[in-house]
Parts: sequence; structure tokens; C-alpha cells
Amino acid sequence: MKRIESGLLSAFLLGSFSINLLAVEELDLITVESTTIDDKFNSKSKEVSNVMTINSNDIEKINPTNVEDVLKTIPGITASNVGNDRVKIHIRGVDNHRYMGEKPGVAVVIDVVPVQQTSGKIDLDLDNIASIKVIKGGASYLYGNDAIGGAVIITTKRPKGESSSKIETEAGSFGFKRMLLSTNQSFENSDLQLQGSIRDSDGYWADAYLKHKSINGKYQYYLNETSDLTFGLDYTKRKTGDGTSVHGESNAILDPTSNNDISYSAFYDTSLVKTFLTYSNDLDDTSNIMVNVSRYKDHTTNLSTPVTDSLTHKTFRNEECIQNTLKGEYRKSFDTFAFMAGVDIARNRQTNNSKANVDYTSGYGRSVVAIDRGTITSDSRLDENIEAFYGELQNQLTSNLTSTLNIRHDRIKYNFVDNLNYKLNVAPSYNVNSYRAGLNYKINDNHSAYTSFSTGFRTPTASQISGNQEGIAKYPDANIPSSLDSEKTYNYELGIKGKSGLFDYDAAIYQIDRKNYLGTKAGSYIWGGIDDEDGYTFNMGDIKSRGFELALNSDKKKDLSFDLAYTYLDSTFKEYSIVHKTANALGFGRSAIPAQYSRINLAGNQVPRTSKHTLNFIIDYKATDKLTISPEISARSSYYADEMNKFKQGGYTLMNLRANYKFSKSLEFFAKIDNLLNKNYYQFTNVSSSSFDNTMEDATIRVAAPRAYYIGLRYKF
Repeated sequence: MKRIESGLLSAFLLGSFSINLLAVEELDLITVESTTIDDKFNSKSKEVSNVMTINSNDIEKINPTNVEDVLKTIPGITASNVGNDRVKIHIRGVDNHRYMGEKPGVAVVIDVVPVQQTSGKIDLDLDNIASIKVIKGGASYLYGNDAIGGAVIITTKRPKGESSSKIETEAGSFGFKRMLLSTNQSFENSDLQLQGSIRDSDGYWADAYLKHKSINGKYQYYLNETSDLTFGLDYTKRKTGDGTSVHGESNAILDPTSNNDISYSAFYDTSLVKTFLTYSNDLDDTSNIMVNVSRYKDHTTNLSTPVTDSLTHKTFRNEECIQNTLKGEYRKSFDTFAFMAGVDIARNRQTNNSKANVDYTSGYGRSVVAIDRGTITSDSRLDENIEAFYGELQNQLTSNLTSTLNIRHDRIKYNFVDNLNYKLNVAPSYNVNSYRAGLNYKINDNHSAYTSFSTGFRTPTASQISGNQEGIAKYPDANIPSSLDSEKTYNYELGIKGKSGLFDYDAAIYQIDRKNYLGTKAGSYIWGGIDDEDGYTFNMGDIKSRGFELALNSDKKKDLSFDLAYTYLDSTFKEYSIVHKTANALGFGRSAIPAQYSRINLAGNQVPRTSKHTLNFIIDYKATDKLTISPEISARSSYYADEMNKFKQGGYTLMNLRANYKFSKSLEFFAKIDNLLNKNYYQFTNVSSSSFDNTMEDATIRVAAPRAYYIGLRYKF
């Protein structure tokens, strides 16, 4: 069936709608490329933002054991591996200073649905990914809330319109095992894709095990030559341990696998069920309509809050998130301009409850309370209603210059109910506008320049509003805000891309200004301070990120080819201060001397865990017609582990090695060695800035895995 050309676009001025409608020069047909529903519109000819896509062939070539292996090939991405294939994603330094259960400021969209998963970490079925598209900079103009740093759009595999099947098996270090069976079948008026996979690992770190089972499929029925219906179903069952960090540098040396440590949250048991139905109709050669309805259910249980001096947890948590969405888009192309209009409606519900996993006591002194095992300690429900309208307008101003404008309006309403304390119930609502404007100038047939300005937003969460409400009741004289402003990001970008005789390239410089950052005066994860309000949520200040990103990719058909991704990032606090403890409390009773605090201005400090330089370089050498050898270098410069920039963590350079041998067109052998030189380094380091006596012995450290081996077979028929 015929399809309209598309991908992702941007814009500059609304007035460009009417410019050049009567142009005398002969112009190509303009087509809108942006979409939140389907990635079949994938032209990149007139993009005005730095957007990069990795397809299934690229992913298959990498043979990733976790999604970090894939995302590190894209400039501007910080993907933090938190155990096997669970990952926390940051873009351009946004939210790198937060490392626990917060959302990472990136909209992660899987088959239309912006997923909301436990602890801000995304569980991905690597074996079911058809493509990963990364939009860098504020991306709320398409994806709404929390896209303050950008968006990662994942499209899962779909029917291919041909009959073929594949079997893969793989084994490796730390008890890694993987098996995949998939088939595509083409019928007279329909196509079917089915896949089942198993992925298990003991993990390098203690309790970092993975047990993953998934079955998924899509059925596409062609109603006529121009329209079709696609039904998708995905069921995934996962169990992970997540015990990846140690406490202190001494333990990092003596106990790198965290055998004698315990994570704050661990032992996740997750069931994911996704269903969707998409209707697509090419009304004519220049217009298309698509409608998608979907339901996403994530049920997760885990343990949290370690018992002091014990390898057990206090709390058993139970969380269920159900997302129901309806999206519709219409696009139309004319001679010199095109537009897309869309609607996004979501009805989401998240229920959380927890109970005591062991007997323990809570509080201090006379206020100590005994908590018996099985006691309900929290029970809440959050309803989220979203109605959003968005659109895109592209106009060809001259034969070489194209403008694009995106606008989106979100109306978001929360209803938070605390079943244990009705006084904490809140129902905040927000109306937020987002937009992107940009230009693309075609220098010649092979090169173009682009520039854009885009915005992103994050609304305060209902739990933040509820927590402040509790604080106002507890400390009526304190300066605790009853309402909070949404965080905003403003992304400025200038780039150039194209093809030379040797390689394709995409280079961009950018700046992201983040306003009204939501946080606590006491610092991250700390509740003590000078004043009663210091542990509650405020619009704290501003953060700025500036940088340069470069992607180079040479011709894969050559005997020797390469892929390079380089990032320069300078991310600093512009306006930001925390409460810093200068002395511990002394004594007891009336003679007690309380802890001493002072306010520290961190303006100008580097954002933690943002390296100035990162590099990923892969060479593909076709030693023979059948054998390809691919060495890889991944490098990261030093970074600060704390907000006060007191503790600096050294950088590292790693070498990996992959090989693919094709016995025939159908049978392929693949192998890889991660950390070939057995480099000893820290994958992640955090030190709290809220206490004067913190040292690297108080750091949270994730020691990277040593050298690891993987081998596998792939058979296609």
C-alpha cells in the first residue's frame, strides 16, 4: 500500500504558513514527517533537530546484552546500567544528579505509549526492538509531560510482508543464556509476526540476576489497497535482583560484587501486558489518517528500605500501573506546505501499597513505634487524566529553505488518594503549552544545515504536592509552598548533516536551559535542615547544559567501515543551593546540641555524573567474505560524584571485541568479548553533599563487571 513520506520535523515561524504559496520556482511536494504513532514515516531530509535512529539490523550487528550497548552509540546519551538489561536513561545531562527512583526527564515511548515503570528504570525486551529513535532536547511538543531532556521512541517488531523465520541461541559469562524463536507469515490479505524469547543471567553482582520470558506478536490485516488494521499483544514476565552497588570505596575493592551489601530497592517481580490496535488509511497520495488505542499494564512487586546492619528489607511494595491511551493523527500535503494534527487522550491509574516485611521499630525516644510484619504502611491511588492536542506545520519557503512549527497543549489532572490519611489527598491540575520551531537549509543534494528551538516540561507530581500539604499541616509557620510551578526546559540547537565521499555525518551544538527545577533545600534524599521546610519540595533553581555532538558513519558495504559518536557536555547549576550539615548532633535530652547546618550556594558547580567528553568508536573489518571483526572503544572522561564537586571520579577507556561469521546466507555465528582488557573501573559513583564528614567511604559505588564472553548462533529460514 502507498505510504506518505515522513520522519521527524520542526519549525520556525507560524507566519511561514502563508509564505511562498505563490512562489514561482518549482518546488518538491512537501510532506509532514512527525508522528507519535507510527515510524513508517522515516525520511530525514528536512529534520530541524538532532534526531538519530538505530534500526533492527544495527541492533542485531551489536548483539547487545543490555540496552546500554545500543544507546552508547548515540551522542548525548547517558545510559546507566543498573543490573543486566535494566537501564536509566539521561539525555544531555538532564537529571544526571538524581540516581534513585525519580523519572529521568526522558519520555520513553514504546509502541505509542509513554511508559511509566518502577524507579525510573526501563525494562526493555531487547529481542523485540525494531528501532530506537532518540530526540534530543525538549520533546514535549510531541510527547508531553517529562520530556524535558528529550525522548526515546522504541518501536517493536512488526510483520514484514514476507514469510520467514529465525532461531537464535546465545550463552556467556555470569550464567547468561538466551533463546529466541520468531516467525513472519504472509497471507493473501494479512501478515503475522510472532516471537518468543527467554533471557536469563546470574549477573556479575550479587542478586543481580535476571529471569525474562516474553511472547509477543502483531497481526496486520489489509482492509483494502490503502488501509489496514494492526493488532499487537505483548506479555512479559521478569524477575530481577538489582543488587549492584556497594557502600564505600573499601567495599568496592574488597567486595566488588556487593555480596555483603544490600540495595535500597531489590528483588523485582514484574508482569507487563501491552495491547494495541492501530487503524491506518492513506486517503489519497497526499493525506493519511491513523488512530491507535492501547492498554499497558505493569504490575511490579519488590522489597525496599534495608534494615540497618542486616541483609533484609523492611518493606514489601506492590505497584500496579494501568495506562489507557487513544491517539489520532491526520496529515495532509500540498505543493509548498503540509500539516499534521493530532489528539492524545490518556486515562492512567497507579496503585501503590506496602506492608512491613519484617518486625521493626520506627521513630526515636518516646515516639518509638513497633511495626509488626504484615502491617500496611502505605496505601494510595493516583489517577491521571491527560487531554492533549498537537500539530505540525511545514512550509517550503524557497527551493532550499524549509520551516517547521510544532505546537502542543496538555491538560493534565491528577487525583491522589491516600487510603491511610485522607488529609493527604490532593487533585492538582495543569495546563501547559509546548512548541518547537526550526529551519532546514538544503546546501546541496548531499548537505543541509538546521536550527531549532524547542521546549519541554515536567509537572510537579501529586506525591510532591501531597507531601508539601502534610508539611504545611505539621509546620504551619514554615514557608512550605502549597503549589508548585512546572519545570521547563528551553533547547537551542544548530547543526549540519550530510554525506561525503567517505562517510555520513551529523554535528550539532546546543544549549538547554532548565528552569524551576523541583527539589528539596536539604539536598537529594535528605530530610534534615536549618528550617522545618527544608525537606519539602520547592522550585529550587536553574541548570544549564551546553555541548557539541558528532556522529560519523562510513559505508558499511566497504571492507573497512566505522561508526563514531562523540559528545562534549558542560552541565552546570546556574541557581541552586542546598543545606549542608557542618556538625553532627551531640548529647541527649536537655543537654543535647542539635546538628549544625549552613546553606551552600552551588551556582557554577558541575552537575554530578556528567563527563565533559564521551566517545564510542566501532570499526567493522571484513577479513573475508564471511568473517567480520569489530573492535570497539568506549571512553568517558572524569566527573564529579557529588553536587559540591568535592569528589572527582576518574574516567575510563574500554575496549570490546565482536566477530560475526556467516557460514551461509541462513546460518551465522557471532561472539563478543566485553571489557577485553579487563579494566577495573567504577560504572557509577554518588556521594551525598548534605553532610560535612562524607568521604568516599560513604559513596554509593557500582563496580563495573570484569571481562565477559558471549557466543551465539543465528539461523534464518
